[in-house]
Amino acid sequence: MISFSQITKLTFEQLNEEIILCVWVTNINDKGSSLWFITGQDSSGYIQIVVKNKELISRLRARKKGDLLEVQGIIKKKEGLKKELEIELTNYQLINANISKRELPFPLINVKEDTKYRYRYLDLRNPNSKKLLLIKNQFCYELRKFFHEREFVDIETPILANSSPEGAKCFVVPANLKNRYYTLPQSAQIFKQLLMISSFNKYYQIAKSFRNEDARSNRQIEFSQLELEMSFVTSQQIRQLIEEMLETILKNVFGYQIKTPFSTLTYREVIKKYGTDKPDLRQNLKDEKELNFCWITDWPLFEYNEETKKHESLRHPFTIPKEKYIEPLLNNKIRPEEVICEAFDLVCNGEEILSGSLRIYTRELQEKVLEVLGYNQEEKEKNFNFFLQALEFAAPPHGGLGLGIDRLLAVILNTNNLKELIAFPKNIDGSCSLTGTPNFLDHCVIKKTK
Repeated sequence: MISFSQITKLTFEQLNEEIILCVWVTNINDKGSSLWFITGQDSSGYIQIVVKNKELISRLRARKKGDLLEVQGIIKKKEGLKKELEIELTNYQLINANISKRELPFPLINVKEDTKYRYRYLDLRNPNSKKLLLIKNQFCYELRKFFHEREFVDIETPILANSSPEGAKCFVVPANLKNRYYTLPQSAQIFKQLLMISSFNKYYQIAKSFRNEDARSNRQIEFSQLELEMSFVTSQQIRQLIEEMLETILKNVFGYQIKTPFSTLTYREVIKKYGTDKPDLRQNLKDEKELNFCWITDWPLFEYNEETKKHESLRHPFTIPKEKYIEPLLNNKIRPEEVICEAFDLVCNGEEILSGSLRIYTRELQEKVLEVLGYNQEEKEKNFNFFLQALEFAAPPHGGLGLGIDRLLAVILNTNNLKELIAFPKNIDGSCSLTGTPNFLDHCVIKKTK
């Protein structure tokens, strides 16, 4: 591996030292046979390279924008009032030539979004584009550090799974078994509950989740999510943990000081007062750094669909009702839509960034909730038998949440486009500008899936 420096790590203490940089040529300013200025870019930033040697200038005439060079030179102070460094070139080697017919870097500012993401690998050479992914990297590092220090266990859950009753359409994956299929998970919901039954009292994972629906500026069909589950915990304890997590990470990554505890409103209060379950409570909407977090609690467990004449789950069907509603629900003494559950959302600046709840941990209650949702006994056995059986083995009380990492970062960074936080994102229609996915399968591939 070449031993080289990074542009942004060069300092004035290194003046007159000879160093090696590996840079892409982003601009060439030909001042004649005795003076050239080249702008070089590496993974960290840009620097001006001054060429005064006629032999080097003659060699450089064969080079063009986009070429990757190993440059050797002396660190100098750039002329002018600004305290900037430059490199006086003493030698260079061509590492790799840009053989594209398009001159690079072609402008990636104020161009169509499709062009930007079709050449995403070039866009990410831009420090401003790369910066967002580096922030996400630091955020996830602090996230893992926070939970590791509190004795949470990071466990991977399956990507190939059964379909789930969580609302959005699933991505279907053919299996080798004839007429059998997997689906890609919308969350790790059932698996993280099974981990609690397995005696892992504290679990977390930064997981990939998938939802087969149209993408939006604040939603992608595949996204990163913090999955978390704890045994023997109250709703209040989970919320306090998340407040501590956000307080710690926002300070360490962004230098933000946020006020805790967060305000709390019930679902009925927020609907009555704001007409939405995702209110924007900022005092000054022009302040890009203001973050106003609010818990929304006491959600109805069911809602009645007038068109289908059926009850639907306002949350997912594994959410436990509040204690006083359990006995009436089990004995049909209450209308399902009157049942309030132990669920909570965290909203920030009008965006839902987290959804959590305490979970059902007895088979009797879980079967009752599925029954209210219209599952007959055969359907319950077909779709949930393995999970219902697990609940027979003295499952502990438990609860957890899912937090959208990309969406939270978009709110913090005040960007309306999640695509900027994902290295290779999808478009609104689910396509990828770079790779052309989804594509048509060859007949031989289709035949192998049957």
